[in-house]
Amino acid sequence: MNVVDLARLQFAVTATLHFLFVALTLGLVTVVAFLQTRALRTKDPERRSLRMRQVRFWGGLYVVNYALGIISGLAQEFQFGLNWSGLSHVLGNVVGAPLAIETMVAFFLEATFLGLWAFGFGRVPPRAHLALIWGVAFTAYASTFWIMVVNGFMQRPVGYEMRDGTAHVTDWGAVLTNGATWYAIVHIAGAVTLLAGLFMTAVSAYHLRRDRDIGFFRPTLVQGSLLAGAGALVTTAAGVVHLVALDDYQPEKYAVVMGATGAELDRARDAAAAAYGTGDWLPPVWVGVASLLMLLIGLLLVVLVWVPATAVRGAPPGASLARRRFRLRLPAVLLPLGFVAMICGWLSREVGRQPWMVTGELTVREAIGDVSVGGMLASFLAFTFVLGTLAVIDWVLICHYARRGPDAGLLGDEDLFPAGPVRALD
Repeated sequence: MNVVDLARLQFAVTATLHFLFVALTLGLVTVVAFLQTRALRTKDPERRSLRMRQVRFWGGLYVVNYALGIISGLAQEFQFGLNWSGLSHVLGNVVGAPLAIETMVAFFLEATFLGLWAFGFGRVPPRAHLALIWGVAFTAYASTFWIMVVNGFMQRPVGYEMRDGTAHVTDWGAVLTNGATWYAIVHIAGAVTLLAGLFMTAVSAYHLRRDRDIGFFRPTLVQGSLLAGAGALVTTAAGVVHLVALDDYQPEKYAVVMGATGAELDRARDAAAAAYGTGDWLPPVWVGVASLLMLLIGLLLVVLVWVPATAVRGAPPGASLARRRFRLRLPAVLLPLGFVAMICGWLSREVGRQPWMVTGELTVREAIGDVSVGGMLASFLAFTFVLGTLAVIDWVLICHYARRGPDAGLLGDEDLFPAGPVRALD
């Protein structure tokens, strides 16, 4: 493999693994914020106590994923600095400001709000504590927005001009309202909602299959299914709209994704050559396969994510659900499919613009810094090991605390929200 192949592979691995942390984090923080809002609005003391136990449980799993995701983000930042100096030399004036803002938002504001919230149970007034978790959610999505501003520019560069080989912004309004950015933001919002719902459903179903904490997990099974269903519908609809829009600014990718063959593919190839000069400007054919797989999984999830919620239909409050094993085992299959769909979508978006780093302006080869094959291989192995290890640790810890149930004790003091009767959540 040459240095370009290694650089592309390294970016694919690091970006994909980091994105999986981010996706679950974004989904769970929204869930926790809404759960805490509902708990604070509850007047009955027993119900409020049980709903705050939900906040502690799901919030604890969120904190585990967030902490390890931050470390994976640092690895991603190092990877940019080591391998992609060409990007900063040519487009630093455009991408530098959004990335700097994202860093300040994610590593300062978001982390500060999260620390105050995580250690504030019983120490911060309830309304202020609720404001903190909403501050975490807002800054998390703000961080995502700035990342997608950069990514949207790389997909469809607008609002700039080239001077002496360096890009200069001429219209920040055009950069911030880039269609390639906003299509993706809506798509990602639906996808993280889907993933959070699948995660809630899978964890809840695990305990209900064993008749554990039925009063606690029965509502979250239904909530997770409904959340996943809404996310699946938004994701699929946004994905279709985004696909149609591709023909305007990435016709080569559009042709491959739509499965063009023969004369149609030749026309796309000739049009790209006329625009950019001699060369192969079409992305790999497997990008179309990844896009098709993502669409098929999305449609499958639209149909199936509602099924687990039917496991509680007709069952009296607190009654055993263990006999409804198929519907309670289904979430354990759907959750991995959700992660596969996320990976396919990310690869389709990123690899789909190849061989460009920034469509029409900077190729991947031009964006790579002066790095030897040996240096690139060494950094690839190092980053893959670090991120792979983080992913394993993250999943082991999440599984460990998820299996322990509502009173695992990750956040706050159990005495603050004692377990109430089952009827309180039925």
